[in-house]
Amino acid sequence: MSNATRMTTGLAAAGVLFGTMGALPEAAGADPAPVPVTERVSVDREGAQLAEPSYDPDMGEGRITAFTAEGPLWQQDTNGKPDVHKVQNSGTGPVSGWPDGPSYDGSPCASGRMTGFVSESTDVTTRPLPDRRPVVYVHNTAQGKYSWVRGYQGVLFASAGQPTVDPHCQWLTFTATLPPAGPGEQPRSHVYRFVFNGGTVDRVSDASPGAGDASDPDISAGGRYVAYEQGGEVHVRDMDTGTVEKASVARDGGAADGTSSAPSLSADGRRVAFASRASNLVDGDRNGGVDVFVRDLDTGVTTLVRGPAKKSWTAEPSLSADGTHVAYTAARTTGGTKNRVPSVYLRELTTGKTQLISVDLKGGRNDLAARNPSVNADGGVVAFDSASSDLVSGDTNGVSDVFLRTVKNSQ
Repeated sequence: MSNATRMTTGLAAAGVLFGTMGALPEAAGADPAPVPVTERVSVDREGAQLAEPSYDPDMGEGRITAFTAEGPLWQQDTNGKPDVHKVQNSGTGPVSGWPDGPSYDGSPCASGRMTGFVSESTDVTTRPLPDRRPVVYVHNTAQGKYSWVRGYQGVLFASAGQPTVDPHCQWLTFTATLPPAGPGEQPRSHVYRFVFNGGTVDRVSDASPGAGDASDPDISAGGRYVAYEQGGEVHVRDMDTGTVEKASVARDGGAADGTSSAPSLSADGRRVAFASRASNLVDGDRNGGVDVFVRDLDTGVTTLVRGPAKKSWTAEPSLSADGTHVAYTAARTTGGTKNRVPSVYLRELTTGKTQLISVDLKGGRNDLAARNPSVNADGGVVAFDSASSDLVSGDTNGVSDVFLRTVKNSQ
């Protein structure tokens, strides 16, 4: 593949600051558990449950998982703020450190070497920031360094968020808003791409008048393809050629009759999963609610991921890097109260085999909502969060925890 034609802003224009810090320690961890099994990973160094909520997991390969915890996992954590942590094969360690403001939205690359996150702190890096605007950072675990992206074409971002690091640990995509250029201007959120080696920043989303805000970015391995939502539609941009393909397209090639969002891209950029309220993307979509779809951009075929019953919705898709599995939440829209509680499922796309992931100790579904699924690179492990007390033994804290459900041995 040819190299992407990128707008060169230079290191100073991109505003990248590297602050070297001592390597953060990691807690000792157990060997991978036998399959299938559910384990709670948002625990302290001694394996005890947390008193405060933890949530929003995001996976790389194997068991590598970043998540946000509002309570301390380490004795050194005395900031009283949400912080980002990461599960590695050797244990769980801090990503954002313990700065003076909240940190969240952790996203690791496949190996976990680079992890993006958002912080509203002034002291993540050794050079303090002047205010608490949301800033996207990247933590290089191997080097103990933090980098951050200040702005685009020499203009500082007013805020930034939703970081995702590509599986190869080379690229970052994120959303950001520039300050208004003049009186009365309403700034729009755009999707950007940043390369670690060189520090250049490219705008990905459409900046033409009327295009609307852009959000929910995801990026392929090597950074060539970026999926995002803009104007209620899901797009995939080839950064090498500049072409943009709409994924949320009706079955006759026309416009979708409902909004789409939350794209999740395979590592090769061929498949994209997304959620949509449209009813005309495929034949037979009659549940009248939101559904998960998977679009093969090479063949132009869109597949509906149905829920457990006719009157079910599906949402929050997470596509494995190899494009073979999709994790999602689903619930019925009719029936008793427990039927309406969201649960997490995993589907193998080639066979249609579907597994309940948020399994309670008796083999049934979770009592309280299970959300924010994230599947690892090969579909062997799914992370999610839930306040259900019956997913593992000894869960008595009454708050949301992060769980890993291993369904097969992963590489």
